[in-house]
Amino acid sequence: MSNPYSMPQSELVERASDETYMPKFFAVNGRIGRVRYLGYSVASSFLLMPVFIVLLGVMGVFSIFTRGPAALGALGAGFVLGILAMIVLAFATGIIIARRRLHDLGKSGWLSLLMVVPLVSVVFWLWLVFGPGDADSNEYGPPPGPNSTGVIILAAFVPVMFVLSIMASIALPGYASYKAKAEAAQIENSQ
Repeated sequence: MSNPYSMPQSELVERASDETYMPKFFAVNGRIGRVRYLGYSVASSFLLMPVFIVLLGVMGVFSIFTRGPAALGALGAGFVLGILAMIVLAFATGIIIARRRLHDLGKSGWLSLLMVVPLVSVVFWLWLVFGPGDADSNEYGPPPGPNSTGVIILAAFVPVMFVLSIMASIALPGYASYKAKAEAAQIENSQ
């Protein structure tokens, strides 16, 4: 027995859609999650690193043959400008990737300029890495789809290198001390 004059009992909220999209590496807009942020950051570093190495290597070789960097003249200035251009490109890439991550957090991309502030940039980076993104669509688009294996491998590179660098910073001084003691003992035994 339902009353025809009763209030409707349906929900009046819009259902969240299950729509996702697959982000592209070279896109400027859209959202990326935590793992993609780390993976894309590592990938951009890997793409820019060979160019830095070539520029610095060629500049080093020319400075050896021309008897110092001051003798390079216009060629040296060109190399320095090339290195500066690569630094600007690396910074712009970092800003774009941070902007896409901020969009996943539902924040404005202008906050990515916090990467310039020295101590704030560390806290900002930690927020980008550990802050959970919006599960549903926001004003910047639908949530990103699942991560590919390549993105996961690239993102795993960051914590692995962090652990390895800590282990190396502990092990190398110990090894140097051990080597010095062994050389001293060898000299003492040979006398």
